[in-house]
Amino acid sequence: MKKVCFLVVTLALLMFSSNRTNAQFHMGVGPSLGFNLNLHTGSDLEEGGSGLGIVLAAQADMTFTQDRTIGMIASLVFYDNRNGSATTLGNLNGVNYSAENDVSISYFQIETLFKYRLPMGIYFVFGPEIGFDLNAELESTITYPQYPTYSGEKQKSSLKNVNTRFELKMGAGYDIPLSKLITLAPQLTFGYGVSDVIEDVDYSILTFQALVTCKFMVLWFNKV
Repeated sequence: MKKVCFLVVTLALLMFSSNRTNAQFHMGVGPSLGFNLNLHTGSDLEEGGSGLGIVLAAQADMTFTQDRTIGMIASLVFYDNRNGSATTLGNLNGVNYSAENDVSISYFQIETLFKYRLPMGIYFVFGPEIGFDLNAELESTITYPQYPTYSGEKQKSSLKNVNTRFELKMGAGYDIPLSKLITLAPQLTFGYGVSDVIEDVDYSILTFQALVTCKFMVLWFNKV
């Protein structure tokens, strides 16, 4: 992970220095709103699962060249990670049962993405993010096919030993100018969870994220 972060920072610095004679700084800030499609996978899971969760963020979009091709996006993100489709089957004292497992994990994330923008407004992003868990809970709904009267029991428990989340994200977006100071930016990304969700358990999360940001230009200057 350290090598990847070093590579991203080095690449950004090299591209910035190569454009230093054409330097111009712009920064837009604003809120972001969207949703995650989360895929839960790993050899230690009895069955993989998927679910939808929301994402709320505050974003700073910075560009460093006159043509605004080279930049960086920094975000503070509330990331909700849900899984509502994983079912396990079992037998207890000769009685068959099924358990539908709903995992709810939320993170506070810090995100830094390198941004490369094409002249028509389409841009590409790539970079790392780190997340600290705010809540991690498992809810299981138990069903007994032979005894429907006793079905529907819910059991809740907290997940223990949840790791700090490291993710590599890549994707694309589109800057839509609404005025000289306001830009709307829809963005679609894929996030690969590098770290395991739980310590010493082969269980990771992959995330497809759709996000819309409204950016307000707050700072700009030219290098003479």
